[in-house]
Amino acid sequence: MALAGVGPLTSAIETVATAVAASTLLGSFAVGAVGLLTGKSRKALAARALTDGYAGGILGAVAVLLDLFLRYGG
Repeated sequence: MALAGVGPLTSAIETVATAVAASTLLGSFAVGAVGLLTGKSRKALAARALTDGYAGGILGAVAVLLDLFLRYGG
């Protein structure tokens, strides 16, 4: 843990990884919860779990890049 955030590049990688991981988890959970509430079958939910997780991760990465642009690029 002593090397975390050593420089700007590692800090940026750490930030993106955290956002992608959190949004993957939350995206999968949200889509799964909505699927359960709307009565979708377990088979249908399992078939979409991987793609929904990737979609959540991509949205998290885009959100971090947008935040960086708005903070430092504007």
